[in-house]
Amino acid sequence: MTALLVVAAMSTTAPASAADDGQWWYEGYHVQDARDAGWTGKGVKIAVVDSQINPELPDFAGADLTVAPGAACEGVEPSTTEANAESEHGSTVTAMLIGNGTGVAGTKGIAPESSVTFYGVGALADCTPTPEVEASGHSPLMWMIQRALDDGAGVIMTAVVVGETTSADNETVAEAVARKVPLVAGNPNDGFNQGILPAAFNGVIAVSAIDRNSTLPAGGLGVENRIPGTTVVAPGVDISTIGDNAGSWDVAGRGTGTSLATPLVAGILAVGMQKYPDATGNQLIQSLVHNTGSEDHPLEFDASDGFGYGTASLTRLLAADPLQYPDENPLLDKRLQQPSAEDIADVEQALASSPSKESTGSPLLPVIIGVGVGVLALIVVGVVVTVVLVRRSRRRVGA
Repeated sequence: MTALLVVAAMSTTAPASAADDGQWWYEGYHVQDARDAGWTGKGVKIAVVDSQINPELPDFAGADLTVAPGAACEGVEPSTTEANAESEHGSTVTAMLIGNGTGVAGTKGIAPESSVTFYGVGALADCTPTPEVEASGHSPLMWMIQRALDDGAGVIMTAVVVGETTSADNETVAEAVARKVPLVAGNPNDGFNQGILPAAFNGVIAVSAIDRNSTLPAGGLGVENRIPGTTVVAPGVDISTIGDNAGSWDVAGRGTGTSLATPLVAGILAVGMQKYPDATGNQLIQSLVHNTGSEDHPLEFDASDGFGYGTASLTRLLAADPLQYPDENPLLDKRLQQPSAEDIADVEQALASSPSKESTGSPLLPVIIGVGVGVLALIVVGVVVTVVLVRRSRRRVGA
């Protein structure tokens, strides 16, 4: 079997120096303020499932970084010192979590004291799965995600997209939901030509990129990359990257893509887990979608505008106690409808009856809210004005 996996991510352009503003997201998210307050993701285990990484880069000096042994594709190791598209990509997204700012791109991580384990899928094109992956019934990507679950990851992120799925893959996502482990995935950069999984699975946080003006970048056919069912958006345009596809670690590039937004959302959740250790992963996902943008606003979701619930916010998530929200994954009513509520309930039952795995809760069901329509015209006008203001506030970076 040959599997095609695509990085959902960054198109690298001209070289950029570390002195420019290719790390504009760091200031926009007030990451230093969070660090000064002690919120660094310390004690939280993040799994990064990507292609390859160079763990010997100066960016990772002093970081809590482990490379899990073995790749999912034959013939490629998870780590390498060779500068290529795969290793530059995996190194960049990992540095956005735990980078120390000393590397060529000057990347400082959003959750610098978190414990990151890198799971290297291997080759992203023409992947020949290893015999172990074949025997598992998983796709190569989801086999690595299953490994991360088995290893006890607190947050799992991937910026790799696939176009096909298996029943074993569906079971892995159901297990992540049942265990209340946030699974963060990048949307495709080109919805016309790339796969939509795993971001389109029920329960998965689907992330798209925006620029510093809170605008979606162009995707396929030169139109906005407006992916239906997006959960949140985050900075991912004109970001400094480690390497520029020229085969050297000595230069930084400039990248755009959902891959660059995905680690920021994973990092926000990890920092939130540190501050609120009693909150479940479900409650942190609830807080993520309730506290988007730069100002308080009612919960609002648009399945078609490409922004979903709005722009993920580090500051606002840290300011809101997630224990106020229901212990339910709010992302269980996606168009794909996989895994189903029944699938998740089956996994929960299996976890509850297994002596080696703890149960993490009761079956999770979508919440359907009925909205009354018998309102006065004056109230309708007021609601419309409010919604316009809410949409503006929930899309702003800088909170």
